[in-house]
Amino acid sequence: MSKNNILEVLFVSDTNDHQVTCSAWDYRTGTNLMNYKGGGSGAGSRTLCLYHSQYVLAANISKPLLHVWPINAQEQLTAVRFVVPGNVTALALSPDDCYLVAGIQEVIYIWHKATGRMKSILTKHYQTVTCIRFTDDSSHFASGGKDGAVLVWNLTRAVSRSLDNENTQPLYSFNDHGLPVTDIHIGAGGMRSYMYTVSLDRSSKIYDLSDGSLLLNVVFNEGLQSLAVNGLETQVFVGSNAGSIFQVHTDSIPRVKEYHKEEQDKTFSGHATTSTVNCLALSLDGQTLVSGASDGQILVWNIPSRQLLKTLAHKGAITNLYLKLMDTMIFNSEHKQPLEFRANLKRMMDPVEADEDEVIEILVTENNLENDESRYISDVKNSGSKVYDSSCSTNQNELESLRKEVRHLHSVNKKLFEISANQLLRNHK
Repeated sequence: MSKNNILEVLFVSDTNDHQVTCSAWDYRTGTNLMNYKGGGSGAGSRTLCLYHSQYVLAANISKPLLHVWPINAQEQLTAVRFVVPGNVTALALSPDDCYLVAGIQEVIYIWHKATGRMKSILTKHYQTVTCIRFTDDSSHFASGGKDGAVLVWNLTRAVSRSLDNENTQPLYSFNDHGLPVTDIHIGAGGMRSYMYTVSLDRSSKIYDLSDGSLLLNVVFNEGLQSLAVNGLETQVFVGSNAGSIFQVHTDSIPRVKEYHKEEQDKTFSGHATTSTVNCLALSLDGQTLVSGASDGQILVWNIPSRQLLKTLAHKGAITNLYLKLMDTMIFNSEHKQPLEFRANLKRMMDPVEADEDEVIEILVTENNLENDESRYISDVKNSGSKVYDSSCSTNQNELESLRKEVRHLHSVNKKLFEISANQLLRNHK
């Protein structure tokens, strides 16, 4: 893999009436790397995801469908078809790529990606879910809605099939916004991280997830639509519903609970004032900002100078921007992607009894067992050979010996099961 082929690829989706649903770009040169077709009239806002840097997922803006493309192919996968219970309004993949979470109107659905099984249905929002974001360790996720609520969920508890009502309750319920929540960002550190939110009520709030406290409320003069935070979490960029992009230095704000941003000159001005800045993305080095708006423009900015570097024009409103560092050779059509999607998403939850049919395969070898455990493996082998050698005998003594051997094998099998279970539990700790 050549270093010359490594670059940050910009994935874009927009609302349009032509065939391309989303596309991949080298945003520094304006080179189009790949177009993904057949997704209808575009992808909805906050519904574009990448799986393992091998597949692109996007939700149809007008139909209850999820589209999946191999990253190096223009046409969708034909082996699977993801039909969901309704039009998806927010979509997220857990960072470990095990769970797919979708907001459909005011309901949150969780699927296990490998099996396609619906694991949970969460119904604590009162209006449409607008965005879903995971912590970097996949342990929790946050959902924001048009009801102004931001809910933080424990993923393990959410997918539990226990009848305990506590499993369907959010860990935190923040109701500090007075209008719809439009975007959420969660920093590094799992549940020791900070969570950033923006809303149409003109405020951006910062929470400490370790104790669920509100640290800061920054108030602007315009309704806010999008959010991006640099890696050090010292700079916050917010896009408004009047075409403006504001920059906030969190390390220079006075130690107050509420701060009013009034320095209107410190903005990135380039989008039409009648447009909405729907999405923002930051480069890995924190020097470049990419913005997409309802005017169909993607603008690339140099952050220190606030200079506009490049404009990428599209035919519809920009709904998603996603920056990913990758090898551009992956877009070669000869590159074969592994088949990761083996089952369609189920539209209903299975009964609890169906969990008993799930099978966990355990490979037990002498290398991963202790000395006393290996002895039982040897006993099984020796016992098996004795049964085979004596199977041709028909006299009564041999028959009794076989019965004794069966009882012994039952005992060995029980012990082997206990050893396997203990070994599995140790590996998961």
